[in-house]
Amino acid sequence: MRPIYRVAKATFHEAWRRRFLNGILVFAILIIGSSWVFAYLQPGAELKMIIDVSLGAIRFFGMLIAVFMGTRLIPDEIEKRTIHTILAKPVSRAQFLFGKYLGAAATILMNVALMGAAFLIVFAVKAPQFKAMTTESTMTMEFMSGNLVKAVILIFFELLVLLAIAVASSTVFSWIIASIFSFFVYFVGQMAEFFKQLANPERDISHAAQVLLATIYRLLPHFEIFDIREAIMKDQFMPWDVMGKIIVQGIAYTVIVMLVGYLFFNEREV
Repeated sequence: MRPIYRVAKATFHEAWRRRFLNGILVFAILIIGSSWVFAYLQPGAELKMIIDVSLGAIRFFGMLIAVFMGTRLIPDEIEKRTIHTILAKPVSRAQFLFGKYLGAAATILMNVALMGAAFLIVFAVKAPQFKAMTTESTMTMEFMSGNLVKAVILIFFELLVLLAIAVASSTVFSWIIASIFSFFVYFVGQMAEFFKQLANPERDISHAAQVLLATIYRLLPHFEIFDIREAIMKDQFMPWDVMGKIIVQGIAYTVIVMLVGYLFFNEREV
């Protein structure tokens, strides 16, 4: 475990020295903070707009950080030839790969925490104004506040899945192709339910097409389940057990993808 920790620690410190990633973080916080421009809306509409824009910004910019960081972890070490020094310490390929992933995951955790904190500060300032001008119950506001924290937590686990896809794809492709592939999987993964509907046996399509669409549905990461903005807008409480199932599903998918990435990385000449 010690080699994994050393690789993860070095990856974490190196990630914070990347100006591009820091720029994304700063821009995301500015977008969240600029939600004050919605002050011309009605209090209820303003608060919902702040929630939608802020959570959307955390997901979008977190996605950029996960992809651009994840796809560069392995290729950069190979290009700089530092991977030979690391693997000769000795550090096994499994320890190197999973250490890199954990270091990147810690970086994403810090980024999401900072963006989430900025969002919750804006919400905390605006929420009392909304509460004072509405007939909604105190319990509704408590539910909304709890849902917002859960939404940020789910975004973090969504990004862990995307990070695993980015890292695993970088063990096969160049970082540019791996980035394109990761973006493609992310956006298609938002439409996983669409493939399920297409594979419905009641549709007038061939059996082979149904099998293909059903297979795609099962293989795709269901990123849409991590987005609970619609539930928040409808003032629906997100139960902890449902949230736990989503997190477990995300972790399971992450482990499988990383194991597949290790198989490819173990066969790759560096």
